[in-house]
Amino acid sequence: MSLSAPETASILRYEEMVGSHFFYPTEKCNGKGEFIESATFNVAGYDWTIQFYPNGDTRAEEGHTSIYLHLKSEVAQNVLAQPTFVILNQNEQLLSAYRAAEVYTFMGKTDSIGFINFVKRSAIESGLMDDCILIRCIVTVFKPLLVKADLGYHIPVPPSEFKQQIISLLENGNGADVTFKVNGRTFNAHKFILAARSQVFESLFFGPCKEESDTVIEIEDIEAPVFKSLLHFIYSDTVPEFEERDDSKNNHNSKLMAQRLLVAADRYGLEGLKMTCEMILYGRMDSSNVVEQRVNLSIQKQLIQLIFDLKKIVSSI
Repeated sequence: MSLSAPETASILRYEEMVGSHFFYPTEKCNGKGEFIESATFNVAGYDWTIQFYPNGDTRAEEGHTSIYLHLKSEVAQNVLAQPTFVILNQNEQLLSAYRAAEVYTFMGKTDSIGFINFVKRSAIESGLMDDCILIRCIVTVFKPLLVKADLGYHIPVPPSEFKQQIISLLENGNGADVTFKVNGRTFNAHKFILAARSQVFESLFFGPCKEESDTVIEIEDIEAPVFKSLLHFIYSDTVPEFEERDDSKNNHNSKLMAQRLLVAADRYGLEGLKMTCEMILYGRMDSSNVVEQRVNLSIQKQLIQLIFDLKKIVSSI
């Protein structure tokens, strides 16, 4: 007679932990291979520093700077991390930004990853004001989580239909009690749902200065597709499918949509939507597009502040 052992399984998942550090390299380095090191900062329980070579390290091409993320902690096991380096001038205007192409495995103390030929020094100097630059290093650490799976019998629970039922209210307009007019288009919605999701709408509909008879509201400075996406998020807690497009043309269009939707989300106090747009823009950020944001200056100022405020993203991962 043979006895069978119970079936078991495990799932390896990774928890992403994000932190960042500002560094003002005020010291002077005249020679190649000389670097300025930041103060030690901690992300995900590990100590790090930034090493910046104004004239490049010994392997760099002439005229280039070099930059590295340096692990300072003694570690019992390998650390998986991916850095992003951002250079701003003293007015926090973006000069350059690069994200490591792959997640790097730090083997132990003194290990580092970065860019040998980071940015040409002439490119940095052309955007400087009073010779002052600000370096921000955004570190994403991937911590493994081993989860045991129970293969025993479970009673299947059907997926909830609640979200789709709420979305259908927006789509069919049943019970709508407010109409928005946006660039010639109209959108019917429900005051209680909007107020529950946004303090701005709550003040508009139920605050001390509310207009009892105001059932038609004109919206300015927001495009109709953007406002439609805003309503979609309020009712579904998800963004439309524009974030999934991959070809270059649609990628460009989706980036513009995410930029405009981010500004609209900030206007109506939708923190979850802001974080989602930040993640979409952050995922599309590289050396070819991060500097040339084709938006007006007021939007660009908000993007610089919001895109790189990644501490907020931790709670949404």
